[in-house]
Amino acid sequence: MLRRVLAAVCILGSLGAGSSDPVADPLACPGRCERPIAFTLDARFSPEERLLVQQAMQVWEVGTNGRVCFVPGGRELVIDRLDSSQDLEPFDAEWQRHVALTKGDHIWIVASRVDEPGEFRALAVHELGHRLGIGHIDDAVLTYMHTTINDTPPDLWKHARLPDRDGRAYCAVNPCTCSF
Repeated sequence: MLRRVLAAVCILGSLGAGSSDPVADPLACPGRCERPIAFTLDARFSPEERLLVQQAMQVWEVGTNGRVCFVPGGRELVIDRLDSSQDLEPFDAEWQRHVALTKGDHIWIVASRVDEPGEFRALAVHELGHRLGIGHIDDAVLTYMHTTINDTPPDLWKHARLPDRDGRAYCAVNPCTCSF
């Protein structure tokens, strides 16, 4: 009888153990990067452009509370520098309208069409968002994921941080959980 009682207590005590509660806000609980994204940056990026791309990666790492992480030296994400929008033509039927493009594990940035460092970083944050599975967001003012980079608030060009709306979009596509 005692064994049955102890077994029942152990079973009841273990219910819910290891379970996780879904959250909408990635900052609501500590995250953990389950799988780092190994990336390669085109050697043609200038040192300043490389730094801005790395800062864009940090925006996602910090803004998702560590759920996203990038590590150099892989082909899971390749970011190429293009000299003109016409170089996008093989990948994009609307290439004349774009300064960057993300398809699968590849991001192309037409660096010559972006003059301002904050705009360049915002563009990289936007394209990384697409790589993370997030589409365009037009229901909020404060987002990197607008349809065009010109709609990104200047404050985000100056002060790189992930807006709440973008963090919630990440959690909608990549379910965020709290596990205690």
